[in-house]
Amino acid sequence: MDERRARIHDDLRGVIEGELLFEPLERANYAHDASIYEIDPLGVIVPRTEQDVATAVRYAAENQIAVQARGAGTDPSGGVLGAGLVIDFSRHFRRIVSIAADSVVVQPGVVLDHLNAQLAPMGRRIGPDPAGSEFCTIGGMIGVDAVGPRSLRWGSTGDYVAHLRVVFAHGEVAEVGYEPWPEYDDDAIDFKGVVVRKLGALARHNSEMLSRRIARAPRSRAGYALGRSATPSGIDLARLLVGSEGTLALVTEATLRTIPIPAAQGVALLPFARLSDAAMAVAKCLEESPSACDLYDWRSLHLVRDAVPAFRDWIPELAESVLIVEFEGDDPNEVADRLRRLTNRMIRSRLLVADPVEFTRRAEAERVLNLRRVVEPLLMRMKGPARPIPFIEDVAVPPAALAEFLHQLQNIFKHHDVSWTLDAQAGLGLLRIRPFLDIADPSDLAKIEPLATQVVDAALDLGGAISGAHGCGLVRTQFLRRQFGDQVQLFREIKDAFDPLNVLNPGKVIGDDPHLITRNIKRMPVPVPEPEPDEDAEAETGTAATSWILPVLRWTDRSPMETASACNGCGACRTSDPSARMCPTFRALGSEAATPRSKANLIRQMMAGAIDPKLWGTEELRQNADLCIHCNLCSKECPSGLDVSTLMLEAKAAYAENHGLPPVDWMLSRVDLWSRVASRFPIISNALLSNGTTRWLFERLFGLAKLRRLPKVHRTPFVRRAARQGLTRPRPQAPGPRVLYFVDVYANYFDQELAEAAVAVLHQAEVNVYVPTAQRGSGMPALVAGDIDHARDLALANLRVLGNAVRDGYTIVCSEPTATLMLRHEYLKLTDDLDAALVAANTFDLGQYLAGLEARGQLPAPKHPLRARVGYHQPCHLRALDVGTPGLDLIRNIPELDVEFIDRGCSGMAGTFGLARDHFRTSLRAGRPLLNRLRDVDIEIGSTECGACRMQMEQGAPKRTLHPIKLLSMSYGLNPALLRQFKAPKARHEVL
Repeated sequence: MDERRARIHDDLRGVIEGELLFEPLERANYAHDASIYEIDPLGVIVPRTEQDVATAVRYAAENQIAVQARGAGTDPSGGVLGAGLVIDFSRHFRRIVSIAADSVVVQPGVVLDHLNAQLAPMGRRIGPDPAGSEFCTIGGMIGVDAVGPRSLRWGSTGDYVAHLRVVFAHGEVAEVGYEPWPEYDDDAIDFKGVVVRKLGALARHNSEMLSRRIARAPRSRAGYALGRSATPSGIDLARLLVGSEGTLALVTEATLRTIPIPAAQGVALLPFARLSDAAMAVAKCLEESPSACDLYDWRSLHLVRDAVPAFRDWIPELAESVLIVEFEGDDPNEVADRLRRLTNRMIRSRLLVADPVEFTRRAEAERVLNLRRVVEPLLMRMKGPARPIPFIEDVAVPPAALAEFLHQLQNIFKHHDVSWTLDAQAGLGLLRIRPFLDIADPSDLAKIEPLATQVVDAALDLGGAISGAHGCGLVRTQFLRRQFGDQVQLFREIKDAFDPLNVLNPGKVIGDDPHLITRNIKRMPVPVPEPEPDEDAEAETGTAATSWILPVLRWTDRSPMETASACNGCGACRTSDPSARMCPTFRALGSEAATPRSKANLIRQMMAGAIDPKLWGTEELRQNADLCIHCNLCSKECPSGLDVSTLMLEAKAAYAENHGLPPVDWMLSRVDLWSRVASRFPIISNALLSNGTTRWLFERLFGLAKLRRLPKVHRTPFVRRAARQGLTRPRPQAPGPRVLYFVDVYANYFDQELAEAAVAVLHQAEVNVYVPTAQRGSGMPALVAGDIDHARDLALANLRVLGNAVRDGYTIVCSEPTATLMLRHEYLKLTDDLDAALVAANTFDLGQYLAGLEARGQLPAPKHPLRARVGYHQPCHLRALDVGTPGLDLIRNIPELDVEFIDRGCSGMAGTFGLARDHFRTSLRAGRPLLNRLRDVDIEIGSTECGACRMQMEQGAPKRTLHPIKLLSMSYGLNPALLRQFKAPKARHEVL
């Protein structure tokens, strides 16, 4: 940290309760958002209290330092970026203060979907439903006056803000709402009074200007909404602050009005042969007063048809565009009538290319209405360097002018030879236009400003607006005068009334840079040739920054540079959706540093030279990499399909190469060795691991959490037991399908009952089982520690055994999802051995393999009833395999077994992650939703395939957690001993 930052850090350290982030890697997480821009902040403050915010703003005003408020950082305009002090409200300001019958009081960091989940039992919700509701914050919605698909009926965020609690530019805290104009001789008693008096004078002197409607589009949110906020008797200060992008005041608490959730919903999907036909039909749709009317282009439809089978039935191949129209109401019959009236009208218009499709079931209707959430990942995963770039995604035009505007758009993009895509909230005339550009290519960068200028001019010529949903930010501020002309001076005076020192988010809304849209665009790494031996590979310019990052793993799809550069910052990895998993550590910690987008962008920034590349392989970077638990779900759930896990493995490997492994990582990476040693002396080992003094010593020496309840080791590993049963000799001549059972560490040393149940169930299906004695641990603990050499040694040792077996006709089956993931995916990254691909293609999860037998009629149906209520958890690594929930499906066939799928995120254990002292409490926080449900009295036992997850579930609840295969074996009558006591609670010291 430089001298100025060090001084500011020292000044604030004693007066701010929250975190101060001023180091380069800490600031780097806040240098970017969902836009194409990047600005290194002076520092970051993560406040815990309102007093922290007031203190920070007061200090900034006294020292003429800019302040940028930040929520989830998901606005594509770059509105939260700046070179001043960033105040992150998303981590600690997440409390729902109170809920009343028709209103709610919340802090600005509350996520919209979380708030709506709390309101749902009362039959209420927040009116606007912006895209990204699973991660966008209330503060961000207030900042840009957010809208969503249903804003056609329900309006924008500003329509629901009753009161705000704010911090003004000099640090004064105030409650704002509707404020009457002061009498002529009234003296202002506080800063709020001064502001109201100034605004009153501005409203009187500019009444004629405010009465003029600049844009005919239904939605125009650029500038300051003085005209909508002022009345003859007073001003709604809260309404004025909504949409001001943090340039007038910072919100610390908001009172919002709520609306009832309509009882009935209907959606119509209207297919058209041409985009222009769909645009012309919008006006007819609006005559039926829908709650939403969205438009999609041919590219979106082609992608979704190819990816989602259900949409192939709903969207005909001839359709080049669709309108999705929704109706809501309290009477299902009325909604159905309105839906039918619209579809009949559209059929008579002869614009449709096929029959419309109607949806009245809420689940299907919501799925169709949220088509954008399906399309977005498909667009971001398209191959090639050009990406759909958000810099003209927010223009609005009158709905009646949509067809003409789309025609002009086609000409503009054709002139610039640029491909593009769009979707639109057509009922509002609000278009989300995304050109495909490569911002690492100077020729594409040169197209940004001409494209934006021509699109804005075309929209304004048709009575449109430069912004309808997002902020002006860095992409639209320069165009404000084009729309508002002389009224921009009024906006300046409003800004001066609130913030005379121009401290709050300067340069946004009010700015003088005529080319702001082209400033501060992200630096992207560019491939460089390998330097000659006599060349300086460490040039300070950073042009050869990528040479600092030499991958030690095999990258077969995208390179590390392409992977890191593909992040668009959308913020999906900040989701609070309980049915998603990404990202467990972010959910536990709530810090921006824990998000996969921050980890990916750190690597990109290093490769591009925006951060000193010499930080590669340092302790500072390793601390960031340690926030990744390698659940491998980024590549599945991230819209851009980023493999952040492998990027972080590269970072850990670089640290290990430079500094060696930390003691805890070295110990945990060799868990197979310690397990083998412990199994030879089980009595001594179990006594030591259950002794408080020994555990304290292990924690001090090796970092092994003393509070973590560990499984008991058993004397005879399963592989040795299998040898006694004759399973360790291959018998290719024996009848039945051939299976090699890969046991891995947990079932081999700690849960032989699981391995025996797996073999017994396979034998029940007349499978020829082979358990090779030469197999070793899968190597995942070594891999996630960054000990690549040890992980590779284990992989090669296993491949020698497994490859030969596959060539002899054996299929590899694993009862541990982590082992399956290693064999199917990670070994391919560790070695180019030809057997790696052979083994990967012939490895299956045990449940997946049994489900295949069941589908072919080769697996007997379970017959013995199990009277219990089971809570099933799907492990992250099983989810990453993308094979569904075969274990869950199998145990649902067991008579009288009541199974609930507890789809509440990760268990938090993450293999060896939860064993470490530094991660123990984080792991429990990450698994809290699952553990809370498991503790409920109606759940009698837990079930999951993952050994580490079972440890966590039994740590968090005094109930047994069993592998689904154990439940299946009991229903086959193969495990009578376990059947007699499988519902008995665990002793507190007992894990297995």
